[in-house]
Amino acid sequence: MFVTNATVGGSSRVSAAAIDTKDFGSMNGVRYTTNCGVGAANPKAIYIRPFCIDDAIFTGDQTASEGEMPIRKALVPISFSSSLKEQLEKLAPARILEANETPRVGWLVDGDFRVVDGGSPVGRFFLGQFGVGRSFLAMHVRVTDVETGTVAYEFDVAGGSRLQGKLGTIRASGLGRATPFDLENAAERIYLALEPNAFRYGKRADVALR
Repeated sequence: MFVTNATVGGSSRVSAAAIDTKDFGSMNGVRYTTNCGVGAANPKAIYIRPFCIDDAIFTGDQTASEGEMPIRKALVPISFSSSLKEQLEKLAPARILEANETPRVGWLVDGDFRVVDGGSPVGRFFLGQFGVGRSFLAMHVRVTDVETGTVAYEFDVAGGSRLQGKLGTIRASGLGRATPFDLENAAERIYLALEPNAFRYGKRADVALR
């Protein structure tokens, strides 16, 4: 899964301050820039609203029969919300909202599915290493700062089984159903996009270097 494009909310604003603490009435004060492109971080809590799937293209290997497809489509947002909650709990306490609930603090994470394509296990069996039968998932994600009412981050996530063959990996299904893997991978990618240093690169557990 990859973030294909992103928008960061908030822009630099130029404000005027008094030249010194006694000069309250100064009209030509020192000008300073706030925000400076610094992104939102450290939410008090994270609330997840199940992503909308009404208008998504829902196709490929998803169920044992076509008659079951509407049920599976309706349950995809529930499954994804659970996976996303597990990932975002690494940032702050996370909770999935009920339909009639509205958060008052922290971040609200919501969005919509664009494409949920399970691909073809048969295609992956014969020519999966060439991309035949691959799955694909695309979604739009929005992170809103609840207290200010501003959108902190907005981005698209897309990806799938790509060139995986019949054997698969821990991140791809092989001959199994690919969509659950794609949903887990997308949830992890959203967390990685919002965590400045998810893998703690450069962090040290020993004494400082001399």
